[in-house]
Amino acid sequence: MKINRESISKIIKPALNVIIVVSVGTAMFQLGGIYQSSKKEVVEVKNPYAHAFSPEEISIAVNESNELIMIERATGKYIVYSDQIGKTIFGMYANRIHQEATNAGK
Repeated sequence: MKINRESISKIIKPALNVIIVVSVGTAMFQLGGIYQSSKKEVVEVKNPYAHAFSPEEISIAVNESNELIMIERATGKYIVYSDQIGKTIFGMYANRIHQEATNAGK
């Protein structure tokens, strides 16, 4: 058996093609995993609605622009909601107090 340059290149070319395809596939799989994990971290950090607060955990206020402000007591962090939400929540709260006062008088 004579070993020359042509026979070596015939053997090495398919092997290199397989190595390249496997390497690219592995790299893409790794990048997809990194992207998914970073995407989950961003969503968890930026989503203020992910946790339902109890009345002991937050303070609620309405500012002069009728915006609703929820302040987390432990950290001091706050979320400001639009004036429509502030008006709606304040109206619901006032209605509940009115109903309680009306029912207490009966």
